[in-house]
Amino acid sequence: MRRPDTPDAGQLPRSLRFFLALLAAKLVSAVLRLMGRSASQFPGSVAERICPDFLSRIGKAQTTVCVTGTNGKTTTTNLLDDILIAAGKRPIMNRSGSNLLTGIGTSLLGDARLNGSMRSELASFELDELSCRLVLPPLAPEFLVVTNLYRDSFMRNANPDYIYGVIQDAIQPNMHLILNADDLITCRLGTDANRKTFFSIGQLPESLEEAEGIVCDLAACPECGGALEYEWCHLRHLGRASCSRCGFHNPAPDYLVTRVDRDVNEFVVAEICHADNQGKVPEYTYRIKTYSIANLYNLLAAITAARELGIPGAQLEKILASDQVAITSARYSEQTVAGTRLVNLASKGWNSTAVSTALRTIRSEPGSKAVVIFVAFFGLDENARTTEFPGWIYQVDFDHLLDDDIKQVIIHGCYAKDLLLRLELAGVDKAHVVIADDELDAANRVQLEGIDAVFCAFDIEAHAESERFRDRVAKRLTAGF
Repeated sequence: MRRPDTPDAGQLPRSLRFFLALLAAKLVSAVLRLMGRSASQFPGSVAERICPDFLSRIGKAQTTVCVTGTNGKTTTTNLLDDILIAAGKRPIMNRSGSNLLTGIGTSLLGDARLNGSMRSELASFELDELSCRLVLPPLAPEFLVVTNLYRDSFMRNANPDYIYGVIQDAIQPNMHLILNADDLITCRLGTDANRKTFFSIGQLPESLEEAEGIVCDLAACPECGGALEYEWCHLRHLGRASCSRCGFHNPAPDYLVTRVDRDVNEFVVAEICHADNQGKVPEYTYRIKTYSIANLYNLLAAITAARELGIPGAQLEKILASDQVAITSARYSEQTVAGTRLVNLASKGWNSTAVSTALRTIRSEPGSKAVVIFVAFFGLDENARTTEFPGWIYQVDFDHLLDDDIKQVIIHGCYAKDLLLRLELAGVDKAHVVIADDELDAANRVQLEGIDAVFCAFDIEAHAESERFRDRVAKRLTAGF
């Protein structure tokens, strides 16, 4: 671990401009708090405007960990933060702030003394993958966790190879990389890194035989372009495979999920990297409260980071068995009203993988269900200057909705008719699809008779709307429809 404000911290000397920026940004933060306004990004923007290399000059925590990747970085960071807090740590966080340069600057400002040094010894930040090129060089975190790399919004991060290059160019040799061994894109990061730790999920009864999805982000070997042969696959292209031409394959995992017991929501992690002199591998059993394969990957990434940060495995078992660690309600929440489950789960809009994963999770849940989809350009009708290429919906695996237990599908948004066409092309019976005017109309049109659960797959920007939808459905259930 490094000490803040020492030469090995890699920061520039603090200038008069830096101190002016620090004081101005702190003043802005104080004013925003008095006004009851969020100070997630604007103070950092003020600091960067006055002192463009502010992040290179402000002090750093003794240890900093950043979490990035296409999907799961918010959930993984929040889980890691919960674990660290439960373990008695007090990390600097951007949990309620921005994961961009200015948001991380705001988070550091909140912990900084007037001389620019940090009060806290530990920092844990979610980092937008495209922002790695701006944040990683000046922040110089000791740990970088990468959850996965998939295609994303056509307007920003569409090509995972491009994002791979952005992250790769920003990685420094002294960073400790924590990487997903099951992602043959992600695991290649950090060719010059001095230390890498890999996490993986072993073969499970529900594992697939090959990569899934209409569109695969890993159609060929990333090293030579040869054909990939899968032993098993868990989610999209995440799994264990090798190249038939050059032999490229997944790296050996350091932390491996060896068993999952969904009846009691527990899983076992073998710490291969901590084997003793006789080759005995320690194992720990952890609780996962909201199970899906995506959530298992997120929690495993957080556990791996926590263990590498020095949290003992036995202590982690107790922490995860308690109520101190949970997926935030902004990503997943569930309640039961009059015997009917009402489940809201985030489905990152404009991201075909995230929506496909949410639909796969819904399909795997037991019982008859109605599905409400709030991800088709939600809210864009309120901003005429915002648009998005609609081609992404043709990469979503809507065939997950072709299940006898899914009795109704409700959609809404200014591009709902595009989504209706996409559902028809996927084979969804048009008679089972309803276009709603808004979230309350959607709630009024859910057919509740004979339904065991109502699932709402919502874009992360539509969290408030999803809550209003569920509240209205709950009132209908309480009133007997």
